[in-house]
Formats: sequence, structure tokens, C-alpha cells
Amino acid sequence: MKALRLYPMLLLLVLALGGLLPGCATNYAEGQYLESQNRWEEAAISYHLAVIDDPEDEEYREALARAQKVVARENMERYREYLAQKAFKKAYQRLEDAARQDPSLQEAKDELNKWQRVLLAGQIELDIRDVRADISLADQIALTIRLNSPNLGETVAGEIDLSSGIFLVEDLLYDRPLSLQAYYTINAIGVSLVRNRTDTRQFTSRDFQRFIDFRTPTVESLSGELSLRATRQPTPVATQRDRIDDRGIGGEAVASQSGLRYSLQLQGNTIRVQTSGTPPVFTPRLLYLNNETNRLFIDFGRYVVRQETRSGAWRLSRLPIAGNDHYAMVSKVIALRPYFFYREGVYTYVYSLPR
Repeated sequence: MKALRLYPMLLLLVLALGGLLPGCATNYAEGQYLESQNRWEEAAISYHLAVIDDPEDEEYREALARAQKVVARENMERYREYLAQKAFKKAYQRLEDAARQDPSLQEAKDELNKWQRVLLAGQIELDIRDVRADISLADQIALTIRLNSPNLGETVAGEIDLSSGIFLVEDLLYDRPLSLQAYYTINAIGVSLVRNRTDTRQFTSRDFQRFIDFRTPTVESLSGELSLRATRQPTPVATQRDRIDDRGIGGEAVASQSGLRYSLQLQGNTIRVQTSGTPPVFTPRLLYLNNETNRLFIDFGRYVVRQETRSGAWRLSRLPIAGNDHYAMVSKVIALRPYFFYREGVYTYVYSLPR
């Protein structure tokens, strides 16, 4: 192995041509050459392959650990760059990589504690009597919901399943207090259209046609605090669903509109929403918090989108959850399972009549 350090690529070539070098040594020699070129990420991959082939070789393991520590520091540099650019998904991915590559890197541990992963979910039934002609002519149609994020000026979008009406959207928040996490609201519901796609022409025209359009409702005031009493053991979300109280959900139909304003009062396990007379159907129904895993599950509940027969206006109405809970289908997504346990509590959005 010592000789390999002198001329790694030359020996690699000679021995490989002679069939004398096993796969693990080939990968190790390649890793040494890449390391000598400061190509640490590629070197780590080669060392990793060598360890897979011969996990008992201490020299291979030490080389892999050495390379991964350098790559972790490089990923932290990229993480800070992406964070400054507010490219949150790219930043979080780099941070996760750094923490995995060097578990002893304290900066990565500290930064991970500042992030919260958020799952936004709900169910939307469609009652559409008249579909516009330009929609029917589209090559591809995707029913879409757009949600306002606590990250100023940002929205997140998700596709609504046509058969079940369920939408599932993941988001990331960096260093945001719980009070601001209550700012998620519905921005718009509509269809994303793709036109002019053919087998020979890949040019497409994309459009988003809104049935419901609330834009970004403005929070006029925010007061109070939420209770953060963590349980010893995480509680499954399913155990709480049978106790949901559907009274006061603000179920009246509301036409699409802009310039909406509302206030939030945080009190214990309740988030009181007050508007100037318009039922706040644009807010979520339930918020489940688990600070142990830095996860937040926000359930917007169930809705129906209707089009009036005479005027053609679109309206959005809340539906009760009790008796027809969509969570049974949502919870079947295995990859999202960590979201379906809470520790600090369940927080319910309640509609308060204006004084």
C-alpha cells in the first residue's frame, strides 16, 4: 500500500491491466490520486467503494473518514452560500450531507436545530359544472394549490390528486418562531395547463388558471403565546382525530377575493382567527408540533370548490372533518411517517366573530 502512494494512477493502470489488483485496492488507489488533486468529493466516493469491498481494512476506513471531513466542510461553505441566497431547499440538503459526512461537526448540529420541516396537507372536493373550453384543449392538466409561506413573499405549490382530492406539500423553515409558522394560508386553487406539446415539438406554453384566488391575506395583529408542554413520548396523530370539534369552522362559502385581512390570537392550544366578517377559510384547521424531530404537520382540513350555476363565480367552503377524515389516506404515505407524531401539542384554528 505504501508504494501506491508514490504513483497511484501509474500503478493502478499497470496492476489493473495485469489483473493483479482487486476491486477494493483499485478504488483505494483511485481515491488517493483524487485526493492528491484535491478532488475530495470524488475521492470520498472511491474510498467508500473500497470500504464496501473490504470493510475490515482500517486504512480504507481512515481514508474515507479523512475525505468525508473535508467534504463536510466544503458542504458547509456551500450551505452558507445557499442560505444567503435564500435557496432553502439546496441549503438544507447541503447541511444534511455535512452532518452525515462528519457527525462530529458541531456547526452542522447547531444549524440543523434551526430548521423545521413542514408538511402541509388537506382535501379539496370539486363541484364543477362548467369547464372552460381553453382548459379542455390543454395537453396536460394538473389541479394545483398554492400556499403562502411564512418566508416573506414565497409560496409553495402542490398537486391535488384528482381521485381523492388530497394534497401533500413539504416546506422548509429556517430559524422561524412558532408564532410565524401560523402564517401559512391558501393563496390560490386552480389548474396548471400545458399547451402545444407534440411528439416533434417540445415547446410548451404553461398557464395557471385560478378557481380560487385569495393572494396573500395580511396579518394585522398577532398576540399571545401557544402552550409548549412536551409529552414524554410522541403521540400518534391518529389518536387525536376522533376528538376533533367541527363547531365554529367558518363553513360559509366565500368567493375569491384579494385584500383579505385577519388577526391571530394565540392562547394555549388555540389559534383564534378574526376577520372583518369574511369566514377565514384560507387558514389551516390544525397544527401538530414535534420539536424533537423539528417537524410541523399543518392540516388545512376538507373543502369543497363550487361554481355557481348562474353567475359562474367560484366559491370555497369548509367541510367537517369528523365522520369523513382524509387523514386515513394521508397517513398511508410511508415516507411522511415522521410527521404523524406530535409532542408539544395540537393547535386548533378557531373562527371568532368580529366585535
